[in-house]
Amino acid sequence: MRLLVLAVVCASLFLLKGVEGKGKKARDYTAYCGACKAVIDELQYSINKEDPHKKLETGNFRVGSDGKQSGVKSKRFAGSEAHLAELMDNVCGLMQNYGTTTDPKTGERGFMRINSRAGESITISNVNFSSGGTEELKSACDYVISEYEDDIVMLFQDGLSQKELERELCFDITGYCKSTPSRSEL
Repeated sequence: MRLLVLAVVCASLFLLKGVEGKGKKARDYTAYCGACKAVIDELQYSINKEDPHKKLETGNFRVGSDGKQSGVKSKRFAGSEAHLAELMDNVCGLMQNYGTTTDPKTGERGFMRINSRAGESITISNVNFSSGGTEELKSACDYVISEYEDDIVMLFQDGLSQKELERELCFDITGYCKSTPSRSEL
């Protein structure tokens, strides 16, 4: 009798799981890939514009019997864990500067920065563009930051180039980006 009850319960759970899965919308990896690349781009830009002479003091701040501090180390602030944490708190707000693109040849959807940074010119060619998708990209950005913050910090501190950062985080670690980046993608 117990075996029969157990079998009925298992079968019911299996059927419920199948019905639940049909109603759920699949995750749009295009938005997550775009958000991942945008995060890398925005963080790299912010690190590069930070004053390279700004230092961060770390270590032991105790004063010895001789009146001197020992164990205090000075390191570059730009790209430090503290700097990255500060930048990651605000990076998803910058997703409002991006819009949805559609490659006219392939029909592939992507995301591209549409607002310039400090007067830089932006060239957009051979791309159909719409300003929609900002909220979708911001939501995906929030998820990427919350789930992969430690990975982002580790990769930036490894001193990788922007392309290497994208490849490691967006393709290898998260798996959000599947194909070779096209020109219209971030």
